[in-house]
Amino acid sequence: MIIHHSENLKSYPLFIQKPLKYSDKFTFIPLRLKKDKIYQKCILQTPLLFTPYGICKTQNDKNIIDITFQNIENDKSQRIFHESLKYIYDTVYEKYKYDYIVNDFLKRTDFNDCLRLKLNSNTTIFDEYKNILEKIDNYSYGNYIIELEGLWLNEDNIWFQWNLLQAKIKIPTYLSEYSFIDEIHEKKVKKEDKYDKMLKMGVPQEAIKRQKMLDGKIPPPPPPPNLIDKKIYPEKNTSYSIPKINASDLRNVVLKKGKHVNKSKKKLINKNPNHFEPPTLEELQSTLSRLKPTK
Repeated sequence: MIIHHSENLKSYPLFIQKPLKYSDKFTFIPLRLKKDKIYQKCILQTPLLFTPYGICKTQNDKNIIDITFQNIENDKSQRIFHESLKYIYDTVYEKYKYDYIVNDFLKRTDFNDCLRLKLNSNTTIFDEYKNILEKIDNYSYGNYIIELEGLWLNEDNIWFQWNLLQAKIKIPTYLSEYSFIDEIHEKKVKKEDKYDKMLKMGVPQEAIKRQKMLDGKIPPPPPPPNLIDKKIYPEKNTSYSIPKINASDLRNVVLKKGKHVNKSKKKLINKNPNHFEPPTLEELQSTLSRLKPTK
């Protein structure tokens, strides 16, 4: 169970379990919180706290970190969490104040009250994007999941054992490669015209096209091919009068003999005055014989 810093820690009673003797000088007393009739480890999630020195090593080559309430004046969540920690200390103090010196785990420093945590090989450090970090830089802010494992009794003193389980550190933004935007292209916004409004109102596309043609927005369709030819090649379509045939032109013409027609069996055909009937061979010969030579 992890208790969030916004919860009221006083609603979870703190229980002191049976001591565990490690030597003549050191005895460990586990602590538990009771929730729903179950005794659970005392694991807390902190608000955003400040660490001035990051991870440091003690003289015994152990890793520690100091987290402080540097921003308590501006952050209400820090004030609430600070009160929860005082509740833990007061509970232990009332239990052992007549037999032991109960050392406060909140130490006054230049960075306001400070809580020291121990790190072990299982402590995990993340950034805000859940990436693993190898270290915590000086002057960093972060959220922490911490555990109050228990109390150490040494002669006539009592010390609190706080461990760091996980940390989420706010790190500065940095860019690992060239990231400049060399040019900014402004998007041209098309101005809505009356045809767009007609389309939104549900007017059919064909009706909009006809309206555009009437407004001169769309050129009329091209004329049929024969009209195009007349415009481009007018000489092809110019009508000429057919020249008359002269007698001199007919002298060199060799005509084929026509079939003999029995006049008795010749049918009478009603000729249409507007119908052209080509002359026969006899008619041409008779016509040519009557022609007089020209001077």
